[in-house]
Amino acid sequence: MIKRLGVNALRLGMYVQRLELSRHSSTTLRDGFLLTTSAQITAIHRVGIKHVWIDELKGMRAVNARPWFSQVPGLSAPPASAAGDGIDSALENARQICLDGTLQMKQIFSDARLGKILDPLETLPLVESVIRSIEDNPTALLGMAQLKTQDNYTYQHSVAVCALMIALGLQYRLPQDTLQLLGMGGLLHDLGKALIPASILNKPGRLTVAESAIIKQHPLLGVAMLDPDTTPPAIRDILLHHHEKIDGGGYPFGLRDTAISRYARMAAVCDVYDALTSSRSYKAAWNPAAAIRNMATWKGHFDQSVFFTFVKAVGIYPVGSVVRLASEHLAVVTEASGASLLHPKVRVFFSLLTNEPVPARNLDLAVPSIGDSIAGPDAALGWTGTGFPVPEASLSRNGAGYAPQRQQEREWEG
Repeated sequence: MIKRLGVNALRLGMYVQRLELSRHSSTTLRDGFLLTTSAQITAIHRVGIKHVWIDELKGMRAVNARPWFSQVPGLSAPPASAAGDGIDSALENARQICLDGTLQMKQIFSDARLGKILDPLETLPLVESVIRSIEDNPTALLGMAQLKTQDNYTYQHSVAVCALMIALGLQYRLPQDTLQLLGMGGLLHDLGKALIPASILNKPGRLTVAESAIIKQHPLLGVAMLDPDTTPPAIRDILLHHHEKIDGGGYPFGLRDTAISRYARMAAVCDVYDALTSSRSYKAAWNPAAAIRNMATWKGHFDQSVFFTFVKAVGIYPVGSVVRLASEHLAVVTEASGASLLHPKVRVFFSLLTNEPVPARNLDLAVPSIGDSIAGPDAALGWTGTGFPVPEASLSRNGAGYAPQRQQEREWEG
């Protein structure tokens, strides 16, 4: 159903069929795209658009069917495969887990602000559902967890880090009880932020020295909210040390090397990756592949062994990454290939030769007869004409840095 809405009624997940432009409006956004980031809604407001036309069926179908296409607004979901019912079921289950997790984390943060001490075992049912989802279909939940709203970012980020921790634990072939600890630790890693003023957490610009010092208290604040009698040491460790760095440059204690546990090293990678690939008030989301490539250059930040295992878990070109193919097409990664990290399944949607969209088609780059391959890890080519506003400051052909140096302090802060 096509429906006319005022821009104040816009919400993430809506499909914008047509922008109602006035003679004074000027924008690079084009008709026909999915609203997946707060930045898109802000852009519509800024150019003076008062009303838009949305397609209710298309919006709901796009969100529920293929969350990773949030990277490419306006791209329809691909046709269902022979296993379509199973995929749709997995995605619906993942969507419900993300919703339930967001609501539970919102309640936990609310209780924390009231001074309630938390028993981490209260989160175990949710964590077990995440484990089952990742084991059954990791693409579904990891893709769905990329969809976040500005108002619920902290809660959704917690669910996403939980999912990433479990995916990483499965890559290590860790036992079920350890996966539970990793999931609970990931879910609660930012608990201390319940006591950090929203004006600091959501500040658009660079933090002052005093503001930065306040944020760096959240690991200590989080641990203090846990029930000491029921909290396993591993969970305390994740909350307390997920911002420590291998070179000693982290916080709150400046631990180095082996003084940081493996669980905390895992949390550091998962936390930063999800923060980088999410839109915040002070930065645009990075392409997942760009985040992986840049994180690989941050010497001294991560345990390299843990980071490389993480790459195996999510792929060199994670689901949702926009890539440039040797055929001079842009494509979005839809599924990692078990055969090769370098040859995922993709969906082609744009030609760089004609600078126009092309009929979407699916390719499995691991199949030799396809005759195509990835030539570049992202679409750093100014393809804003597709309807997705790509900030120029976040792009780089040589991969030296996708964000200005002045932003990096906030980029690393999950």
